[in-house]
Amino acid sequence: MRCLVIGATGYVGARLVPRLLADGHEVRCLVRDAGRLARRQEWAGRVERVTGDATDPAAVAAACRDVDALYYLVHSMDGPGFAERDRRAASVTADAARAAGVARLVYLGGLQPAAGDGSPHLASRREVGELLGRSGVPTIVLQAGIVVGAGSASFEMIRQVAVASPVLPLPDRAWNRVQPVGIDDLLHHLVACLDLPPGAGGSFDVGGPDVLTYAELVGRCAEACGRPRPLVVPVPGAAPRLTARAVAALTPVDRHLAGPLLASMAYDLVCRDQPPTGEPPGGPTPYAEAVRRAVADESAGSGALVSEHVEAVDAPPRAVWEVVRGLGGDTGWYTVPGVWALRGALDRLLGGVGARRVRPLRLAPGAALDWWRVEAVEPGRSLRLRAEMRLPGVARLELRVEPAAGGSRLVQRVTFHPHGAVGRAYWYAQLPVHRFVFGVTARTIAGVAAMRRAPRRSARTRA
Repeated sequence: MRCLVIGATGYVGARLVPRLLADGHEVRCLVRDAGRLARRQEWAGRVERVTGDATDPAAVAAACRDVDALYYLVHSMDGPGFAERDRRAASVTADAARAAGVARLVYLGGLQPAAGDGSPHLASRREVGELLGRSGVPTIVLQAGIVVGAGSASFEMIRQVAVASPVLPLPDRAWNRVQPVGIDDLLHHLVACLDLPPGAGGSFDVGGPDVLTYAELVGRCAEACGRPRPLVVPVPGAAPRLTARAVAALTPVDRHLAGPLLASMAYDLVCRDQPPTGEPPGGPTPYAEAVRRAVADESAGSGALVSEHVEAVDAPPRAVWEVVRGLGGDTGWYTVPGVWALRGALDRLLGGVGARRVRPLRLAPGAALDWWRVEAVEPGRSLRLRAEMRLPGVARLELRVEPAAGGSRLVQRVTFHPHGAVGRAYWYAQLPVHRFVFGVTARTIAGVAAMRRAPRRSARTRA
């Protein structure tokens, strides 16, 4: 069967594609960033690629051509306005799938509360499923709660909170119930949708065998990680925005992503029916076992610690790219003055390259850019750098420019592959300062790009 995966470089999509290939299916991927797909070296060369955004009718139409089944795995929880972006992308995909004669559409949504609309995040997930279901293409909507696996944003938030402190204050909503699902079980259900009878459709809940409170999720996660359960102290009331900022300071999860996830904790999210694809081989995976697999997966080297900033920019993408491509050298990095000079001096003492001021004549893979090495560049769209400072791990910085309504978006993503426990300790020790410094960089790049549109105003903060 020929399958199209929209969202192939996301957490679930990057694990679904190799499963489909292993089962003998042909796979085509619609991706915004060809560089992110290329980094999936174990399978990127075995898929057909279409580059474009899910909101671009021409790109989606080209991707849907001659496709039997379409997997839609797109969720835009990376900043304000995510519901409108998801609505637009779902509508474009529904139209393209119908016009191309796609035989089956599979969408991964979220578990819904028994009554009410739920949080904006949950309401958006439900709306997307409804839009796709009205496409005229037989549509299977799988509704999942927290996905347990190394790299899953919701699971990583739970895990980092679980080991952050021996005493853990939690809001009252932490005693609501949720039914998590292991990533292996979820992939089973997604792949098995291809074996359903022609014309099958509807919404179905998928989950593991355990129904737990969020507080129990944290406690059992700590135990599975080999740590004692934290002492949980109930805190009356809940402030999702404030809590999201606290989570962002303690974990690699960005506040724009943490906020919607935390808002969803206000509801019981429990399965009310069974998936049409049957149980996974060996039965559903218990939560504790799914956590142990996630920890083992990271220990094997697949886990990366991530910090991301997303900034809306009142300027076209080309203006933002001009600022990005000019970073480094005498221009600096638009952050707190002196911070990189201090970090460079420390690196010099350790025998590293320090905060050298060098810029290549042209940005190209392999070129040195201050204390970074260029790994990939897509002119006008993205730049990926690898740090050459002495670190207990491998650090990368990716700057991506995306079109958006009324201007553009700057996505600044730092990934760190730690070398053992020392690397992880380093990451969390410097995370609050790291988030502040890189947050200043992202906001200032956005501000400089916007001000350059107005010739009478200019401002620059140099490192």
